[in-house]
Amino acid sequence: MWSYVAEGGKHAIFRYSGKDRRFYCYVLRIVKSDLAMVALSFCTESLGGISTDASPPMFPSAATCKIIEYMQESSPQKFQRRIVQPLLGHCYIDLAREINLPASFCSLLYHRTLASGLIPPSRLPSWQIHHKPDASVDSSFHGKVRVSLLRDHKQIPRHPCLYTANNTILSVEIKPKAGYITSSPLVLPSNRCKLYRTRFSLQQELMQKGHVKKGWQKYGTNEEGKGVQDQLGVGDSKTIHIEKFTPSDYSPLDLFSGNTVQIRKALFDLCSNMQNNLRVFCNGEQISGEYKNPSDGECRRILNTMFHHSGNDDDETQDQQMTDAESSLLDVIIDIVTTVLDRESQLLSSMLAVQKLDVIDGDGAVMIYERLVHLCGSDLEAEKLLDKALITPACEVSTAVHDWRSGSDIITSPYTFPQCESLDELLNEMIQFQTYIHEGQQVGSLDASHIKSIQCVNGLSKEACIYLLQNWLLSSALCDVSFFVTFQLLSRRNPRRYNVDVGNDCQGVDINEECQTCDRGGIAFCSLQSDSHAIAVHYEVKVVDCDPKPARKLRDRMNVESKFQMLVDCANEGCES
Repeated sequence: MWSYVAEGGKHAIFRYSGKDRRFYCYVLRIVKSDLAMVALSFCTESLGGISTDASPPMFPSAATCKIIEYMQESSPQKFQRRIVQPLLGHCYIDLAREINLPASFCSLLYHRTLASGLIPPSRLPSWQIHHKPDASVDSSFHGKVRVSLLRDHKQIPRHPCLYTANNTILSVEIKPKAGYITSSPLVLPSNRCKLYRTRFSLQQELMQKGHVKKGWQKYGTNEEGKGVQDQLGVGDSKTIHIEKFTPSDYSPLDLFSGNTVQIRKALFDLCSNMQNNLRVFCNGEQISGEYKNPSDGECRRILNTMFHHSGNDDDETQDQQMTDAESSLLDVIIDIVTTVLDRESQLLSSMLAVQKLDVIDGDGAVMIYERLVHLCGSDLEAEKLLDKALITPACEVSTAVHDWRSGSDIITSPYTFPQCESLDELLNEMIQFQTYIHEGQQVGSLDASHIKSIQCVNGLSKEACIYLLQNWLLSSALCDVSFFVTFQLLSRRNPRRYNVDVGNDCQGVDINEECQTCDRGGIAFCSLQSDSHAIAVHYEVKVVDCDPKPARKLRDRMNVESKFQMLVDCANEGCES
């Protein structure tokens, strides 16, 4: 049986809770517009009626649930296997399996989810059909919907040798966002605030001023939210009220700094104002994040189960000593996640390197896209070439890739570097522009570099345009990923001496820390502020939501970037570093 558990802007996630071990610890990831579209094709009479207290839909039989063969892998699968996995590390990304589900099953899932009242009011509009979706429903599938079957990263497979202290599994989902500040000379003069602050910080200010509204934000009026509920026919499943937006103090620069003090600060700031950038799960159930907070009693039970059953009898998180159970739980989570991210530092380092492949910024992407459309003759042809190029790495016959220096950094692209004089000139001008910024040059120098860079864009070949936009789209994809840090305490009797499964026997032996591999998670010793001893955790870090960005999004990019003109150029105030 499958039931709604979470959602993002485009996809909904459904968790399996039945007895079929094929799907234990798996989730379905389905495009919401696909669910809505198939629901239009099946009236409630054909489904036998929709009851709000009916059981969740059963999964179709193996005969009707066809696993799509490897040769038929989708573009997102190709993108992750060919491009993202080699860049970030195979142990951090599990490839999804594509499945064709009967449209009738998906329609039932859609109606039951709406009737459940679990969908946040702010997300209800995304369950409507505003235009014909680029759906995964294909006539060649004979009424079936293509969905992704993924491992549930809120769970962690048991370590093959070590015993865990208890059954409590905590999982933290983090949306790190862009960990760099752009330094492209193609940034429009009216948007130069982007040269001095992170995009996340600027977006927070735009949301605070009401210029930008994200899908996860609550509606500002009862009437607006009530109208959406009426259109979907879900009634007053949720109370919608005015929610004042509070900007986050989180800076992605801290998380990607490689410094444990700054990483801890980033996690603290995320926990202080989670928005949709951090969620906490306990045994698969969300307890914190996006306007959701656990009760004091729930936090106490989690802490007691974690520590009182692990041999930590002297732990300072005893009931009588806990004045704020939620803060105590978050402190433990911050301590452990900081340690894990420090041990798996290669992940954030690699992720940041890929993000920095954006050397043109959104403003430059608009200019280069227009140049490509001009060279191709139409936007459809340009987008077709880009979508294909995005999942095509450099020729496997030649391992040569292009490196170009940005200060002390070396950024490597997985795509084939074309021969183009204008491209070489543009990249050189980018390096010069960075020098201007670091030296605090006058506006005149920045303007001159901007004009020269535009001239370079106007001379780019088709291949050069594709190369720059490939890297920008790849960077954009990595700026929108999430990753899970999932962990469980190991059983101990003495510090660094843990129970090991030896045949049918349990013996106490010394163990060492180890990073995670493709086959199993890692082991880390964590020092907690609330514990005088180091504790050992079995952990796993996994990246999710790394789908390719469709090239058609470039059509409306100018409108997205133009909103930054509403903010003051902060070259001399409030700069981030």
